[in-house]
Amino acid sequence: MRVRLAYVLIAVWACSALGCGSSGPEKFPVIGTVTVNGKPAPLVRVQFRHADQSLPGNLKTPVGMTDESGTFHLSTTGDKDGAVAGEYTVTFEWMSGNDLGAWDKLGGKFAKPETSTFKVRVDPKANALPPFEITVPEAAIVTRPSRPQ
Repeated sequence: MRVRLAYVLIAVWACSALGCGSSGPEKFPVIGTVTVNGKPAPLVRVQFRHADQSLPGNLKTPVGMTDESGTFHLSTTGDKDGAVAGEYTVTFEWMSGNDLGAWDKLGGKFAKPETSTFKVRVDPKANALPPFEITVPEAAIVTRPSRPQ
């Protein structure tokens, strides 16, 4: 029993000394808004893609979803926990709903990081970003997906 307790105490000491359970690089709060044709856009999936793609796991791709006012908060590994500092490319998918059958009302036009013109820097502090303004012809907004023939 004493040997087992000694092992537990050594493990606890080692974890505290070596940083066991560390959540990695520090994350900073990020809040922003999205408008489509000048109006707040609810249910826009906003994804940031870090310039350093060697970051582990979700640290390289924090994500947020806009509310009814078009406001989003980024999440990386927890609810609204923010993003690591650095340069990002931003993509958008305006979802038709919350269900599994939802589609991107922007037709994927803003969903590819390789073609995105939206860039932003997350600073090592709380970040309130300028609005992301998406402009598309009203006729280009997909009201329902086309069915495969």
